[in-house]
Amino acid sequence: PARSAPTPAADRLTALASRHNEGVDLGRLGRWEEAAEVHRAVAAERESLLGPDHPDTLASRYEVGLTLSRTGRAADALREFGQVAAGRERILGPDHPQTLGAREQTAYVLGQLGRHFEAHQVYAAVLAARERSMGPDHPDTLRCRHNLAFNLSRLGRPEESWQLARQVADDRARLLGATHPDTLATRYEVAYTLGRLGRWAEALETYQDIARARAATLGADHPDTLAARYEAGISLGRLGRSAEALELYRALVADRTRVGGPTDPETLRARHGLGVNLGRMGHWEEALTEAREVCAIREDALGPDHPDTVISRREVAVALGWLGRWTDALTAYREVAEARGRALGPDHPETLAARNDEAHCLDRLGRKDEAAELYR
Repeated sequence: PARSAPTPAADRLTALASRHNEGVDLGRLGRWEEAAEVHRAVAAERESLLGPDHPDTLASRYEVGLTLSRTGRAADALREFGQVAAGRERILGPDHPQTLGAREQTAYVLGQLGRHFEAHQVYAAVLAARERSMGPDHPDTLRCRHNLAFNLSRLGRPEESWQLARQVADDRARLLGATHPDTLATRYEVAYTLGRLGRWAEALETYQDIARARAATLGADHPDTLAARYEAGISLGRLGRSAEALELYRALVADRTRVGGPTDPETLRARHGLGVNLGRMGHWEEALTEAREVCAIREDALGPDHPDTVISRREVAVALGWLGRWTDALTAYREVAEARGRALGPDHPETLAARNDEAHCLDRLGRKDEAAELYR
């Protein structure tokens, strides 16, 4: 007679469940590399004990996918989530919440990879399944609609994005309250699309409302509160209110430095905004100093070709140009063009914009023939 497989020891499964939860907690703390080690080890052991399609094994592999997506390995995360979704569909069915959760994560990482049309297709399919199986007001359905609105904006469809995000914000306010974090997250997306539509005054008012609400509910130093303040500064700058933007960014740099430290990426983003508005106010020597310091820190931490480093180098070049130091500006713009060419390709709009700036420098230096050739 066939023997049944031995049942894994209950204490071993309990220990794995505890380690799984430890990995989840590490992720919540932003310690993604440590979380990844825990989840990979637990997934391997669960697969050995329970099999590859057991819900616990798939739960661990789902968490592995999250760690991959949060550490910049979107292609690996896409593969992991796809396998988890397929496994859950086999054992739970196509409309099970856990299956849909894994499929929605595939859409998220497709967006990370810049494959926004494919992401849109997955989000739309998941949304239809969620509405069918859970109803239009279920929190998971609303989250999927929020993500669909976000992705529409990345597809270059800001009007549709704004309309959908506004509807989701209204629904979340009705169901959860006007100051619930999910409601405010969708209102943040509403503000972003208003900016994309050039409606900066409305965007500013919305960001300011969000910042006040988040300060009251989450605290003044919460990352989401600080993020809304940063975007309010962007809107002020777009409206030509650079003096107010400058004041906002000075305060934000101080708060970001106190909360995250001087080299935190968000501190450097705030300093970048400060430098941009120093330039808009005509304080180009201060703007140049700020841009150079931020660029040096970013290059040391992120590398010379990271988009944040490159955009800081461009600010250095802009300031040099306004100061009439065209030879130095030419060198900086060439570095920007070369970095963008390596990262994005020679025909990318940002690469071409940098080469256009390079040609402008040549023109200002009196090197007309070289400028004309580069323009051509």
